Amino acid sequence: MTQPRASFESDLLKSIKACIANCDRLLEETYDIEFRRPSSTRMYISMIAQEEAAKGFILFLVREDIMPFTSAIRRAIKDHTAKQLVGVLMDYMIMHWEDLAELDAALQVDIASGENLPVDISSAVELLCYEKIGKWMGHSWNWVEDPEYDKLVEKIAQGHIDRRKQDALYVRIGRTGQVASTPAIISHEETMAEFSRANRYSNFVERLIEEGPAKVAARARFDKVIEALRLHFGTKWVREGKGD
Repeated sequence: MTQPRASFESDLLKSIKACIANCDRLLEETYDIEFRRPSSTRMYISMIAQEEAAKGFILFLVREDIMPFTSAIRRAIKDHTAKQLVGVLMDYMIMHWEDLAELDAALQVDIASGENLPVDISSAVELLCYEKIGKWMGHSWNWVEDPEYDKLVEKIAQGHIDRRKQDALYVRIGRTGQVASTPAIISHEETMAEFSRANRYSNFVERLIEEGPAKVAARARFDKVIEALRLHFGTKWVREGKGD
């Protein structure tokens, strides 16, 4: 029996709130190790918290019927790199800056891209849709020309951020058996940057579900991302996923 839409949306809302509550719990618990050095464990937990918030945002997109709740989307909420690609989108929509120089740089990006998404953000959308979701659904692509994805975002899809997260927890061994890195490589500044990012993600999703998209600070950016996601994830091949 198909679940009534109202019941489905209610369950999704509870799940989103649970993700944000867990994100906040993880961040709160890092205060117990705030003064330990290296601060790598705190960074690792902060990055896990980011993924919980990204999971909440994916569920928000499902609740808004921008993404279908197929098996491939359910896999995305478990996949680290998929959630990190969603994090790229969230960073863009939040439009955080520390000083006027960063604000000016962000505004210049908006001026240059106009009604379109910047290359790195459109790359994150397409990598998520085609290289992650699409391949999980068993699709292969015959491009007329190979896509020219943003190199940094492509590295995220290939696990660059996830490897950095793992480096915050584990000793990495090189090909000849030598120590390649230890958690001591993580700086306090890097940890605080990831901790602050997790807080922003949590606040962003919480505000979305409590106050709605109209209260998003960078509304023009939000609308462009949502429109791109609606376009890519609204196609028949995504909506009619295998095994659902």
